[in-house]
Amino acid sequence: MNSNYLKSEKGSTLLVVMGLLMAAIFISFIFFDFFTTFAAKRVGQTSADAAALAAAEEAKQIYDKELKEQIKERLDKLKEEQAEEEEEESKGDEPQEDEGISTPLPEIGDVLFGKEMPPGVEKWINGSIVDLDSLNLNEALKYLFEQDEINKISCGSIDDAFPKIEEAARHYAKLNGAEDDIEVEFPYEGEFKVYVKVKKKAEFVTVDENMFSGDENMVRAEAAVNIATPKGLEISCD
Repeated sequence: MNSNYLKSEKGSTLLVVMGLLMAAIFISFIFFDFFTTFAAKRVGQTSADAAALAAAEEAKQIYDKELKEQIKERLDKLKEEQAEEEEEESKGDEPQEDEGISTPLPEIGDVLFGKEMPPGVEKWINGSIVDLDSLNLNEALKYLFEQDEINKISCGSIDDAFPKIEEAARHYAKLNGAEDDIEVEFPYEGEFKVYVKVKKKAEFVTVDENMFSGDENMVRAEAAVNIATPKGLEISCD
């Protein structure tokens, strides 16, 4: 039997094509959102790493300078004591002892008790060395100070100059694309570390920004860096 009736599918084919096209566009938007989020995360992590490294280096310079000043101060004190002893010996005077009175050792004597004097310290006291650059600072540090003193001096100097450390961290974080929302912490988990957390805004095409509350659309990145310490010493902050 011949039939003159032909079913046209042109309309339905057009709908399928348009549906596929819309789906492809929507999927491309989703991929764009994933890409921008990934890019924001990568920029944020780079910023956090750079900021933490800069803060740790700044902290090292600060406490290192303070330790050198403290070393020089104690060496000069020893040098003065040595000169006074030599002067007394040259005069032939012997120290008078008061009966019933116990004279305590000077503070620096308590620190040095039971330790072998490094050659560099001995030369300094005798006037052979005129600057810290020609002295083994590690040896002098271990000889002149107890560990808790080193901890106190190092951590205290960093705490006092913390705004400068924060400034260095923020500067390098912004250079690498971070926003103003940057947090810097020292010490980190009781260790001699600098911790930095940055937040970077992620922009979306498929989601309206008004749907986010607070900083839900912010991508977070964190970094913690050890502050370099003198060889053979481990510094900790309580």
